[in-house]
Amino acid sequence: MIKKIYIYIGLIIISVNIVNGSLFSLFSYIRQRDNINRISPEKFNICESLQNKLEDYTYNFNPNISVSILDESGDFIVDINGEIPRIPASNQKILSSAFSLDTLGPYYTLNTSLKEINDGILYIEASGDPDFDKSHLEDLIDDLNSTNHNLTLKLPIIIKSSNTKNWWPASWSYADRKEEYGAPITKYSIASNSSINALDNPINNFIYELENTLRKNNLSKKYFVNAVNEDYPIDYISTIKVINSAPLYILLSLVNSESHNFTSEVIFRHSLNDWSHDFPNLKYSNWIKEQNFSSDNFVFADASGLSRQNRVTTYGLSQFLRRMQLNRFSDYYFSSFSILGVRGSLANVNAPVNLKGRILAKSGRLNNVRSVSGIVLGENKIFSIIVNNMDDSTKHIMKILSIVDNTDNCN
Repeated sequence: MIKKIYIYIGLIIISVNIVNGSLFSLFSYIRQRDNINRISPEKFNICESLQNKLEDYTYNFNPNISVSILDESGDFIVDINGEIPRIPASNQKILSSAFSLDTLGPYYTLNTSLKEINDGILYIEASGDPDFDKSHLEDLIDDLNSTNHNLTLKLPIIIKSSNTKNWWPASWSYADRKEEYGAPITKYSIASNSSINALDNPINNFIYELENTLRKNNLSKKYFVNAVNEDYPIDYISTIKVINSAPLYILLSLVNSESHNFTSEVIFRHSLNDWSHDFPNLKYSNWIKEQNFSSDNFVFADASGLSRQNRVTTYGLSQFLRRMQLNRFSDYYFSSFSILGVRGSLANVNAPVNLKGRILAKSGRLNNVRSVSGIVLGENKIFSIIVNNMDDSTKHIMKILSIVDNTDNCN
């Protein structure tokens, strides 16, 4: 999976500006806080010609759609049902990925390590790396054949089990939990728990793959796998090997461009340092408030948007995106979004030629739910469009963006 993402690195780096490492300094953080605290409340300066065109176009399905658009100065130039709460689908990732980036920083990694406890007893500490697969298991145990421990007894390789109630957010449907996009969220995972066996029981699947790897490497006579309770205390004496994930700014492309639910949920849990899936979360809610932003426009049920209990407003999302333009990691954040007709979940959308390559956005999709929120490049217009309970909604969203692009006069 990450191999695919590295193809995008060239595109990502183009929009990321790093100057002598100062981007991440304390000064830039203080400046961010000052900028956000000084930001003027968004005003309504409605562009009547554009507002009228969009009201005419959406007239027959007005109850099902919300549209909010801000100009480059931060004024609302379009508002159609902007304060009606809607199911956002994966536009929920706009919020959760921003929180993760701001909390962890762009170079944070998810590490899987092999550690020695004592007398040759080993422990694998995992962190939910979405790219960790069978080949990484091979790398992890590669040096064990060279160990010289007394082999009169087989030695355990310890992993930690986890409570099944914490494998999914409580509001995820049972039907979704049987699909790859609804894979269980666990620290011990192989290929993002996407296999049939992992969907059923990710811990047993990890054990199965580890035991297979031991057999293939002639280590099954030296070691066996022992799963202990997740609260079992472990003190290790040394670290034998560490396998690092791609840095967070690369993982964010999985989250926002590819809309990968597992990665979204995992990095969100790292941000909270909590894998319990409990919502609402106080740390997350406080962070929203720290952005000088009211959380009244949002109802949080998960990080990825798979839950139908999430609610956002386009009014709130468009304002949030404007706040993120002031964030010290804004370049990393926005470069993780899809580009219409170019990459990610918007690459193959049927869209007008004049829009391709010019819409930087996060898309969302559930049954009868479509959402697209982002920036019109070149014009620096921020937009959020969400449609609930309507067919052919992607076509309507593209038409709305085309109308926005073709309307210059606001008199």
